[in-house]
Formats: sequence, structure tokens, C-alpha cells
Amino acid sequence: MASKPPSNPHKTVPETVVKERVALLKRFKELLIEQRHRFHDYIEVLDKQKNVIENGNIEDIQTHVDIDEKMTAGIIAVQKTIEPMRSMYEAAFTGDTEIPEISAVLENLKAETVKRIETNKNLLQKRIISIRGELKNLRSNPFTKRKSIYAESQSATLFDISG
Repeated sequence: MASKPPSNPHKTVPETVVKERVALLKRFKELLIEQRHRFHDYIEVLDKQKNVIENGNIEDIQTHVDIDEKMTAGIIAVQKTIEPMRSMYEAAFTGDTEIPEISAVLENLKAETVKRIETNKNLLQKRIISIRGELKNLRSNPFTKRKSIYAESQSATLFDISG
């Protein structure tokens, strides 16, 4: 009679599963770090945007709004990749400390970004009100309503040059 091997209280995980989990962990960490860098860059752009809103002209503001939209789209694209990986990571790993630390930093950056976006939004609204006031003043300027003294003259508009 063949005897049963003693049961191991610690189950061994097949090597392929271990490799998959390591690859998942590495990719998830890379995505979190990439997202952290994107948020750092975005915060820098928001700081520059704040200065442009306060001091710049309309074209500069428009340029920064376009940059803002592109960076936001990039952050959202990476976030769409991170969320499913976060679920797989949480199902596969327990007790890891590095990923939660990176995630906490990322959450702080998100919160800081939201604050700066709100600040810029408020500044932009004030700037729009200011520009509307300037336009209203330009429209009410009596010199802009005055027509040229030559506008009502009865001068000829066609010349006969045939001789």
C-alpha cells in the first residue's frame, strides 16, 4: 500500500501563477508611478495656468486650456487602466506595503490637483467678468459710436476713365 505524502499546511503556488502575479505587480506599480508623474506635471501646468490667467492675454489662456484638456485626457486614460489592475492586485496580494504607499501619494496629488483646478476656475471666472466689463465699456464709449465725418458725404463712388 502506498502511503500518502504528509500534507503541507502551506500550499505551494504554481510557478506560472507566481510569474503572473509578479508581472501584475510590476505593471501596476509602473502605472501608479506613471500616474504620479502625470499628476506632478499637471500640477506644474496648473500653476503656470494660474499665472497666465492673472496676467496673460486671451490667446495664452486658450493655449493653457488646450494643454489642460490634453493632460486631463492622458490622466483619465491611465486611470482607466489602473482601476481593473487595482482589483486584480487586491485579489492577488495581501500585506504589500509599497503599492499602498504609492496609492496614498497619488490620492494626495489628486486632492491637490482638485484644489488647484478650483482655484484656477475661480480666477478664470473673475477674469471673464473683467473682460466682459472691458467690452461693455468699449461699447459704451461715445467715440466708437461716432461715424466718420466723410461717411455722409455725397462724393462720387464711380469714375468714368474711358475718356
